[in-house]
Amino acid sequence: MTTASDLPSLFRAESLAEQAYRAIREGIATGLFRAGERVTERGLAASLNVSPTPVREALRRLEQEGLIERVSARQLRVVDHSSGTLRELLLAAAALRALEARFATDKITDAALDRMAAIVEAQATGQGMDIPERLRIAREFDIEIERAAGNPTLRSMIQSLSIIGQERRARSVESLLLHPEAGLRRIEDHRDLLAAFRKRDPDLVERVFRRHATAGIELLLNDLD
Repeated sequence: MTTASDLPSLFRAESLAEQAYRAIREGIATGLFRAGERVTERGLAASLNVSPTPVREALRRLEQEGLIERVSARQLRVVDHSSGTLRELLLAAAALRALEARFATDKITDAALDRMAAIVEAQATGQGMDIPERLRIAREFDIEIERAAGNPTLRSMIQSLSIIGQERRARSVESLLLHPEAGLRRIEDHRDLLAAFRKRDPDLVERVFRRHATAGIELLLNDLD
């Protein structure tokens, strides 16, 4: 059972409901809350050091996203997605991310592409780089695309499907270090994507990004299995 000390206390500077939502959602994504684990509004409120009201709102959002389901009037549980359902959710997110990259094709600047190229070279020469640093620079690559696309509605849809957290992603990066050929393929995918962006070819960008994202899903799911 998840204990009070596992969840962080929340700050009053922004919406407590939003903070509670993000804290609980990340707990689900990282495996802090096990699939099928039962939770209560009061228990979560105590863990987060807030009243039950913002937790109730956060849980309502998580129910709508299919991450939490109600067992009784006062008790809920973390949804236990089958491996097939998890794959479908991740593939849906990959398809939307490929669309986001497509939308970014005509908007992304040469300066942004140069920054992405520098990231790829850092990945290629990253011997001795630790896992958090590898995750950080990979995220910077994606952020350039997200920023160029500039579509907050689409980004929100993608985030609603992103139920795999940093801890599990770190494990997949570790597996790449054990299989260098797979890591090299990931870097070549980034180079192919950069070339497609520089050609300003949205069809090619979408196709390359989807191929890359789908391969990443397979790596991630193989690691989870």
